[in-house]
Amino acid sequence: MSESEAVTGISLFNSYLKLHSQDAETSKISDLYYHVNVVADAYSRGYNDGEKKAKKEVMDLITKKAKERFIEKANQVYLSSKAMVGYLSQKDYGVSKFYINIFHRNPKVIIAVKDSLLLNDEFVELAYGKINEMKSSFHSLFESTLDLSLVSSQDLDEDLLARDGFDYSEAP
Repeated sequence: MSESEAVTGISLFNSYLKLHSQDAETSKISDLYYHVNVVADAYSRGYNDGEKKAKKEVMDLITKKAKERFIEKANQVYLSSKAMVGYLSQKDYGVSKFYINIFHRNPKVIIAVKDSLLLNDEFVELAYGKINEMKSSFHSLFESTLDLSLVSSQDLDEDLLARDGFDYSEAP
């Protein structure tokens, strides 16, 4: 075997490395590689920044969805109140006014009727049957309770109701 034939494979590669060892020290290739601590720190910072950004995006989304859900729930409370008043009016039972407190975890509605109706068994049975139906329907939609109550309109203190969160009221 001649000397020129022996300079192959690993020997040839080692010769190449010796010839280019100075180039390797000043090469820009080293700019592409970083010490493991630098990489770990950059990863942690990127992860934390990404986590903060993701949390903000998720919170923004949750806040937007919560607002939409609140509006949907509030509208359903109003529609349920109007439906209850309409139902009672159809049965010839007049309603004086209704009051809504939507800012409670479980929305509340107070329906004011004539004092004499609260002593009428037929009315009470009819009204509370419908109230139960509406509460069940609301619960199936929102997994929360809708409190519907009947009270006498006589001597009802609207200022106290407003202080208790019943800011919205409407007379049919």
